[in-house]
Amino acid sequence: MLEIQLQQLWNDRRLPFHLFQLTDSRDIEIIQLGTWNTSGSGPDFQFAKVRFDKLTWCGSIEFHLKASDWYKHQHQDDASYHNVILHVVYENDQPVYLHDSLIPTIELKTYLEGEFKFPRQYQWIKSNEIVCKKRLNGFQDEFQQMQLRSLEDRLMRKYLACFDQETNVFDFYHLISKAFGTKTNSLSFELLAQQIPLLDHLRTSPEHILKDALSNHQGWKGKNMILTGHLKNRVQSWTKFIRWFLEVKEQNVARIPWDIGFLRSEIKSKMLQNNLLINVKTYLIMEDQRKIKKQSTGVLEAMKFLKSLPSEKNGISNIWKSAEIEAKNALETQANLEIYQQFCANNKCLDCCVGQRLIKS
Repeated sequence: MLEIQLQQLWNDRRLPFHLFQLTDSRDIEIIQLGTWNTSGSGPDFQFAKVRFDKLTWCGSIEFHLKASDWYKHQHQDDASYHNVILHVVYENDQPVYLHDSLIPTIELKTYLEGEFKFPRQYQWIKSNEIVCKKRLNGFQDEFQQMQLRSLEDRLMRKYLACFDQETNVFDFYHLISKAFGTKTNSLSFELLAQQIPLLDHLRTSPEHILKDALSNHQGWKGKNMILTGHLKNRVQSWTKFIRWFLEVKEQNVARIPWDIGFLRSEIKSKMLQNNLLINVKTYLIMEDQRKIKKQSTGVLEAMKFLKSLPSEKNGISNIWKSAEIEAKNALETQANLEIYQQFCANNKCLDCCVGQRLIKS
């Protein structure tokens, strides 16, 4: 048995989630499994949500064959594991603590050696290919319908996630910070935003903010998990961009060109510029429209903006390319990303417009 096999069973929903209890016999509900992190560093599942003791917890989930592997891998000294809300192990051979508190733990051995057996014959090596790719071209209308539906869902989900749950205020600070980290270091930049209050960007100099930022150890996903020269430049651009944003915020940053902000922040990477426009400005446009038009969701304006941006290049766009689907702009890229992540990767073909037509044909 391998640790990655346990992760796959979790990701594939092939475990008896309805029976789960913590090792201290408390009931636990798995609300969101989280996003499987296959990058090789950081917690195994991110953006998970669980509920126990009448409280809902959001954060990361870490897997091990033995609970003691937590210390063996020195996670206790790695800041990127400090938001772990659940430890899932095959064998709970010792208690594990984080911030002097016992980490809630599920021991799978009880379930996998009981009525629910560990599957000996299973497709452990998962294919990233789209199941219906050979027949997809025959269902273009259904695919376009799916793109529209998925993009609307994605925009609204990500927009609503931008609100501070306590104040119900649009949290642009964490939105910008997460986008600066791109996929690899988004969590590290979010932690940075938690540790450095927004007001500090106005009260102190950019040099002081940068010094504070570099003194924080986030478990950066760079060489040897440290802040490399490239990432230091990224953090420096982050501090300058936040300051520019605060200076022009009252001028309505959803409408003004961001070229000046990129220039002031020394952001030369077109990839990072595009990432900020897609994952930040899009949602500022939605917020702006919802303020202007009380009945508007802002989705239509966000779609128009995304259509004006170039398409993204990433692993998932390459998967669609192999199915002869090439996005012409960021609107199509974001739609295809949502379809793949929410439906294709989770084998939810019966919930997809294309999958439904294929079954009927």
